[in-house]
Amino acid sequence: MNNLTPSVNNPFDIVRITEHENLGVHATTISRMAIGYILSGKKYIYNNDQCREIGEGSLFVLDPGFHYEENTVAANGRFEQIIFYISATTLQQIIFSLNINYGLTFSSRHSCNSCFANNFAASNSDTPIRNFFVGIELALRNSGLLHNDIVQRIKLNELIYLILSGEDNCTKRKILRSADTSSGQFVNTIYENLFNDVSIEQLATLTNRSLTSFKKEFKRMFKTSPHHWIIGQRLARAKIMLSSTSRTVSEIGVECGFANISHFIKLFKQRYGCTPASYRRTVGHQESPHHSAVG
Repeated sequence: MNNLTPSVNNPFDIVRITEHENLGVHATTISRMAIGYILSGKKYIYNNDQCREIGEGSLFVLDPGFHYEENTVAANGRFEQIIFYISATTLQQIIFSLNINYGLTFSSRHSCNSCFANNFAASNSDTPIRNFFVGIELALRNSGLLHNDIVQRIKLNELIYLILSGEDNCTKRKILRSADTSSGQFVNTIYENLFNDVSIEQLATLTNRSLTSFKKEFKRMFKTSPHHWIIGQRLARAKIMLSSTSRTVSEIGVECGFANISHFIKLFKQRYGCTPASYRRTVGHQESPHHSAVG
C-alpha cells in the first residue's frame, strides 16, 4: 500500500509501503537515492554474495540503480517501511541551505569496506530518527498534511539534518558522498553500467577520466581493481538470479553483462566451485521475482 506514489519527475517523494505476505526476492531499479526506515518486519538486501538483514527500527540508504531485496512480515502479519526518494541535486541544495541559513557544516571520518563496496548502507537508528519516522507514519495515517509539497520539503530537510548531525556511520557517509557531485557521479556511472557489456576503457570515458585516472579513483573508492570488483558483482547477481528466477543460464549471463556465455560459465565455476546449471539444481529456483522501477 503506497500512501504517496513516487514520480520520477519529482525531485523528492515520501512513500509508505505495506505488505501483508512474504513475496520473496524481488528486483528493483530506482532513479534517485532512497532513504528508508523499517517500521515493521525485516528487509534483506542481496549484494556482492552477501545478504544484509535490516530489522525493525533501522535506517537504510539505497544508491540509484539496481537492487535485489526481500521483505518479510513481522509477527503482526505486516511489513511496513517509509522511504524518502531524493535526487542528488535536491540533496545538495538541502545541505547547502543548512550551511547558509544555519551555519551548519557536516563531515564524516567514518570509513569501512561497506561504504563503497556496496550500493546500500544500513544502521541502527538513534532516538531522534526513530521519533521522526513515528511522526511521519502517524501523519500519513491520520491526515493529508504530507501531501503538501512545502511540508514534505520541511520534513526532508529535518531528516537530512538528523542523519548528518548524528553518529558517524555508513548511512551518513553514503549521503555525504552522494552530495559530492564529482564522487557521486563517478559511483552512479559505475552502478548504472554495471550489468552492461561495457569495457573498463568505456567506463573511464563515461566518467570523463583517462584509463589511468579511472583505475586510480576506482581503487581509492572500492579498494580493489575495476575488473575484479565488476566481475564479482556480475557473478553475485547471476547467483541470485539462478536461485530466484526461471531464466535460462544464457539469458542470465547476458543480463548480468557477460556477452560470452562460455566465459561466464568458466568464471562462475572458478568463483563458486560449480557450473551455473549445477548450482541451480542444488538450490532449486522460485518463480521469476517481480521487477519494479520506482523512485
